[in-house]
Amino acid sequence: MRTLALTIGSLMMVPAAAQAQQAQPAAASATAGGQGSAAAPTVGATIYDSAGVSLGTVASITPQAVVINTGTAQVPVPPTSIGKTDKGFAMAMTKAALDAAVAASQAQAQAAVKAKLTPGTAVSGLNGATLGTIKSADAQFVTVTTAKGDVKLPIAGFSADASGKVIVGITADQLAAATAGATAGSAAPTK
Repeated sequence: MRTLALTIGSLMMVPAAAQAQQAQPAAASATAGGQGSAAAPTVGATIYDSAGVSLGTVASITPQAVVINTGTAQVPVPPTSIGKTDKGFAMAMTKAALDAAVAASQAQAQAAVKAKLTPGTAVSGLNGATLGTIKSADAQFVTVTTAKGDVKLPIAGFSADASGKVIVGITADQLAAATAGATAGSAAPTK
């Protein structure tokens, strides 16, 4: 049985959590438009920290969270944590404290996902279809046994959904296409 190694360059994988965040702005824009309050930020507004340093811009708004795009992360914060100041909208938190909280949260989430990457665990794609089961995992790659053989995928593409199910940032169709392309490329004769 041949193992295919797919790199991020040959296969665009996005963690599922990032996919969910990308879906939020469109729905949230409609919600933001209905709020109409001058005391509440709108999508695109800059949010400052307690020292007047920009934390980022509002990416989306829901009744539960204002999602701030810091340039490196999408950070949901409670709407009540943002207030109006003379400079604009601000939070009583420094940029350094927000960055540290984001880094700690991301590390905790990554550790939780890595703990689930054990042999025999089912892996689903973005569309919910089961892609296969985990054969092995190391610090960089997860080998998934599929109906067409073993496929080596970057560990960064794996996450867990709200129920704890392991998902990878690719659909079954995308995996099949990438696998077919990699197989065809490796079948080319060498001289």
